Amino acid sequence: MDKTHAQLSHLAHNADACEKSWSITENGIEERVLFFFETSVQAAEMIATAAVDLGLPKTLLSAWSSALPGADAIGLALRCDRTSVRVYTQYWEVLAARVDAGNLQPFPLYKGFKLLPSGKVRTDDYYCRPVAPKADFWPFMAQTFEAFGLDSAQADVAFADLDAETAICTRTLGAERSSWLTTVRRAQMDRAKLADWAAPLAAREGGQAIVEALAQNDLVHLAGGTDTQKGPFLTIYLESSPSDVLAALAQAD
Repeated sequence: MDKTHAQLSHLAHNADACEKSWSITENGIEERVLFFFETSVQAAEMIATAAVDLGLPKTLLSAWSSALPGADAIGLALRCDRTSVRVYTQYWEVLAARVDAGNLQPFPLYKGFKLLPSGKVRTDDYYCRPVAPKADFWPFMAQTFEAFGLDSAQADVAFADLDAETAICTRTLGAERSSWLTTVRRAQMDRAKLADWAAPLAAREGGQAIVEALAQNDLVHLAGGTDTQKGPFLTIYLESSPSDVLAALAQAD
């Protein structure tokens, strides 16, 4: 096992949560893995060491390090083909304290520091509007679903439990990215209905794996919009196990 494989194995087996995600674009499907940790000095050191060894520029790592104060969770995401690596910070506890104080103004819940496949670097802020009504976030989601051939009526059924209390929704608005991300882990959803909704994706190369994974794993997030690097996209994030994320990386080698 080489140094990078050993680092990723260490990350996977020590992470508080692992995810697999698929970003669907007009040019194909990108498969990624994600490792999340509660913030600690040890976790930050693990992520920093692995990120630099995977090619993340030290200047970008420094920006991530500067964003750590106030973060309650941190993470590393990696395209399985190793062409992109990203590090993240999350500020849920800060956001929750603002809401408890009656402040419902948009606030950056996540920050992403990204080395993109093109070699460019970018920082994205994911602004959360707390307790947003479904009318605020669902139209963006439905529009993206339709753009990727997914039936809106089936989506209404599969995501019927999403509302202001069960959805955590963010928007990223910048010159290079206009997107939404909705965390759905608090909603009650049926895996079989989600797999039926996603069935048209099986017609795409690599899409059958997404449909099968939805039938077997819990959905955590959905994202979509337009990105100057990859154009229109829909990304599906699923809860995963250390062994599954390491298998996905090994399969891409």
